[in-house]
Amino acid sequence: MKRHIRFFAIYLIFSMFISSAFPAMATEGETTGYPVITTSDTIEGWPAGPDIFSGCAVVMEAETGTVLYDKNMNEQAYPASITKIMTAILAIENCAMNEMVEFSHEAVFSVPRDSSHIAITPGEFLSVENCLYGLLLASANEVANALGEHVSGSMDSFVNLMNERAKELGAVNTHFNNTNGLPDENHYTTCYDMAMISRAAVFNETFVKIDSTTSYMIPATNLQPEQRPVNTFHPLLISGSKHYDGCFGGKTGYTSVAGNTLVTFAERNGMTLICVVMKSDSTHIYNDSTALLNYGFENFTKLNISENETKFSLPGSGFFEAANSIFESSYPQISLNKDGIVVLPTGADFAEAEAEVKFRNGESGEDANVMADIIYTWHGHFVGQTTLDVVSSAQKTFSFAETSGKPEFESMGSRKDGEEISPASEITQEKEYVTVNIWHVAAVVLTLSAVLGMGYLWYTTRQQRERWKRIHRQKRQMRMAEKKRRKRKYYPTRKLW
Repeated sequence: MKRHIRFFAIYLIFSMFISSAFPAMATEGETTGYPVITTSDTIEGWPAGPDIFSGCAVVMEAETGTVLYDKNMNEQAYPASITKIMTAILAIENCAMNEMVEFSHEAVFSVPRDSSHIAITPGEFLSVENCLYGLLLASANEVANALGEHVSGSMDSFVNLMNERAKELGAVNTHFNNTNGLPDENHYTTCYDMAMISRAAVFNETFVKIDSTTSYMIPATNLQPEQRPVNTFHPLLISGSKHYDGCFGGKTGYTSVAGNTLVTFAERNGMTLICVVMKSDSTHIYNDSTALLNYGFENFTKLNISENETKFSLPGSGFFEAANSIFESSYPQISLNKDGIVVLPTGADFAEAEAEVKFRNGESGEDANVMADIIYTWHGHFVGQTTLDVVSSAQKTFSFAETSGKPEFESMGSRKDGEEISPASEITQEKEYVTVNIWHVAAVVLTLSAVLGMGYLWYTTRQQRERWKRIHRQKRQMRMAEKKRRKRKYYPTRKLW
């Protein structure tokens, strides 16, 4: 009997240990920046994704970070040369394009000569811009090393910078150990993390300009009298059977341990998608990427939050009821950010998205004009966010000077010459508001009221003041007469005749 009791006690202790260990392991894996469901096919009402061969993949809407498709997106894998997206971002963020990069012996010969390179010689100089063309188009490994040395002084210091920047961008399951993606067991990432890193690339004009180029001639250098031609390896970008309409960049990668990896940027109808595919092969990776991008563009739509949200709208008069009577215009003091968007299944009702308001606590470094963040989810899955802003007077100012008989509105910023405005932006063009500071108006009203009150009091008491003056004058005359009478009494005068 005691033996059975002892066995049962050991079983209970073991069960409690297992039950406490497994949730901790699950929590450790939940490291994405947003409340993302781990498998997109499990989201209620979400369009079913395509079946793909590749081991892990993700499709992300670039502006919001909404995950449209996920297959093992948080599974760690070797990135190979898609690592160079991070290398390029840091070079662009920390260097001028005309800076000259000197190639050291270590930068050139620390990479295998049978890997991707552009035959640089130690002591050769290239500008940062030409280095980026060699890095992103030809995937040159020695160029990645030289850029790392140029930015941080050494490749090790640059790798530390890569890991710091990755965390800032939301890539929390990533660890870089070199500048180029050559095989290293301590050099890994995930599809989700690479998509988050790529968000910094797709909105960087310099990156997109270089990355979208299909061919380029690197000019002669101090040690190379001839030009070097470099061409992109991305089949979805160049003309051919695999070309994808709307593709404007990305990065290929391959090593024997990583297999084929691919990042693709594409834009259609105002929506930009990032597709990351890893653990694949050369036969399937491009077809999988095409199928995933088609899935994203065909099944999802961007919606402007301020044009569809009704729960956070304010009355037309705002907080200052007298605005209409003074300036013939109303001005809400709090409004939804006009740039906020959500990404929902095509045809879905905006009202089905759930909103969560998170008020800011006014910590240093936060935008003082932002009152709260509004996070939108679709059955628990992040689909976009916006902010609830306190509209400041710097946004629009009113001039009381009139030109051609009309009030003149002046904006703090103006559109640059030649800048195009889409039809959608014309429809949702920002309205002109009259900015009224309630406290200033109150101070002016109180001052005017005080002045008018004093004037009215002065006017209404005028007759009373005149009466007081007559009374005081009469009393003074009476006192003087009394004084004379007393003098005559004590000093009488005699008649001398």
